Amino acid sequence: MNRARFFFAVSIALVAPGTFAQQSHTQQDPSIERMRREQQNIDRMTQNNSRRFENGDRQSWLRSMDNLVKLRAKLAEAWQTMGMSPQGAKLVADAYDPERAAHLHRTSLRGKSGQEVAQLLQAAVREKRYLAADQMLIEYQQQKLSIPESGNPRTMD
Repeated sequence: MNRARFFFAVSIALVAPGTFAQQSHTQQDPSIERMRREQQNIDRMTQNNSRRFENGDRQSWLRSMDNLVKLRAKLAEAWQTMGMSPQGAKLVADAYDPERAAHLHRTSLRGKSGQEVAQLLQAAVREKRYLAADQMLIEYQQQKLSIPESGNPRTMD
């Protein structure tokens, strides 16, 4: 009988921690479940925000591409008014890239006459530096119209 009591005591000792752990686990379940749901909500919100930003970026990109097409068309018109053939004007205008132009070393046009600017433009086109030629033409037109680089006309004092 001692043997039976011994096995009973040992089995209770072995089962008791498992039973206790199971009981404590069920006591923690509601808080763990709540935390899991909160994390899922956060993940869902992050995914939705990410999709919204992607869609917004896509829309901005599409608008900017539309504006770039219009800008290049106006550049081609300007080159044609300066005597360039339609094909040549389109070739030069299509090289314009605002991102690259922003990092381009620029030649100052301040104080230069129209003839001097024309010579600079002709040299840039002749050397096939179309982006530089486009940027010079834009800056020259802005200068002629007294428009600062930000695109806002200067106010009269």
